[in-house]
Amino acid sequence: MSARLAVSTALVLGLLAAGPALASPLSVPAAPPVQPSIVTVADGTMTVASGGGDVNLRLEPSTRSQVLAKLPRGTKVTVLNMVDGGKWVHVSVDGREGYIARYLLKN
Repeated sequence: MSARLAVSTALVLGLLAAGPALASPLSVPAAPPVQPSIVTVADGTMTVASGGGDVNLRLEPSTRSQVLAKLPRGTKVTVLNMVDGGKWVHVSVDGREGYIARYLLKN
């Protein structure tokens, strides 16, 4: 047996004789806190935040839909649902339900 083969064999036999190796558990970094990208129903209320006057409360989530009311800046609305991929907010205000474009509201 060559010297090189003898050393390799001795190394393998030594590792086998040592038994199974105990590895420490992997360290998994903590996930960063999730920042919500859209408002959920649980968020409760939002405020009309238009800088250009009153905001239209609409019958359906479309700029072509009938206007039910005009809401001044600062009006609090109750969030019922998000629609159209979060572009519109289904809200309730003063006993009326309707839709307001998301960009016109703030949390």
